[in-house]
Amino acid sequence: MEGYFATLPPGTPLPSAAECATRVRRSSWEPRPGNATANQTRGKSGVRIDGASDEFNSQYAWRIDGDFTGTTDEIIQWGACKWGLDEDIVRAVAVLESGWRQDEVGEDWSTFGIMQVRSSVHAGTHPYTKDSTAYGVDYALAWRRACYEGDFTWMNSPYKQGGYDKGDEWGCIGAWFSGDWYDGDENVTYSGAKPYIKLVKQRLAERTWTRADFKD
Repeated sequence: MEGYFATLPPGTPLPSAAECATRVRRSSWEPRPGNATANQTRGKSGVRIDGASDEFNSQYAWRIDGDFTGTTDEIIQWGACKWGLDEDIVRAVAVLESGWRQDEVGEDWSTFGIMQVRSSVHAGTHPYTKDSTAYGVDYALAWRRACYEGDFTWMNSPYKQGGYDKGDEWGCIGAWFSGDWYDGDENVTYSGAKPYIKLVKQRLAERTWTRADFKD
């Protein structure tokens, strides 16, 4: 697809938010009309990326501001472009996390938005992750980029699974759920990163968001 946002290798200079806003493929398609208010609400800068080094935060955290409005899919495209990540994988993660419903709140009442950012872990993100679709996407993908760049060296500490290295997008997707590196049993739901990755890959293969019954 022309203009598709694919994952950029570690170390690649990232496009600006303004550039990405011009590159989004605009459409009136909106499967989640209930997201309308949050889709038109911008976020606020000033948060740190949880788990990222001071150096990475100094270089990138200022970019997190949710300064974009559009349909839910346009926001996903914008975030994928801004952080150099595959747009369909972002769509699939959002399907699994929330079904693309911005008002989704986790069972412990601390995870918010279509990417289900956990406020008890990602300090300073609430209430923006609840109120602004773009902000939640922006933060979640900034976190994934930090992981993908190899900045999360703590993943190789003695109390973690180990084996972490830069350039493994699927490993970082699993870590978003479990906080560890390829932990859990693929066949035991919610046991860790492995079954979560399996479910995201299923949603990606199905392209759930394209089905007729996905739209409210």
